[in-house]
Amino acid sequence: MLEAARAQRSELRNQLENAEERRSDLAQELSQTSSGDGATRAGLEARIRETDARILDLDKQLAVADQQVAQAAAVPGATYEPPRPIVPRNGPPEEFFVLGGVFIIFVMMPMAIAFSRRLWKRAAIVSHEMPAEMTDRLNRMEQAIDAVAVELERVGEGQRYVTRVFTEQQRALGAGAAEPLEVRQREAIQQSRP
Repeated sequence: MLEAARAQRSELRNQLENAEERRSDLAQELSQTSSGDGATRAGLEARIRETDARILDLDKQLAVADQQVAQAAAVPGATYEPPRPIVPRNGPPEEFFVLGGVFIIFVMMPMAIAFSRRLWKRAAIVSHEMPAEMTDRLNRMEQAIDAVAVELERVGEGQRYVTRVFTEQQRALGAGAAEPLEVRQREAIQQSRP
């Protein structure tokens, strides 16, 4: 009933505006007619009086319609909130976010916890002891490497000694090239050494 009373009041206002426009048009036409044209002038004045009566009647009806709207609005439950227009939503629906959150909480979180526990346990087990045979083998390799290093040092010392002897021999013989010893002389020298 409230909506019907509001619709009636709206229609009465539209009719009143139309009647007022018609009256102003008639008044303008009356002011443009000359005083010598009496019949036209009398007709326009009669139409203006009819329009004024119509405007007065519409004003009374509008006042009654306003009262009806006020009475209908006073009835409990007569007023209601008009439905909101549906606005199209851009992007994914809200259910997507809800389902995504549920998936993260119930699927991804337990997987992350299990993975982190596995990493913690693996870090605790990393310290392995070497077997005894491997330790013995490494010790033997270390001793062999030390022995090779000592022998290489001896070879290096011998080579330095021989080089020094040859350079001293060249100096003793002069600046020229050293002459090779004959094979018999070398053998004699070697036999004389004890």
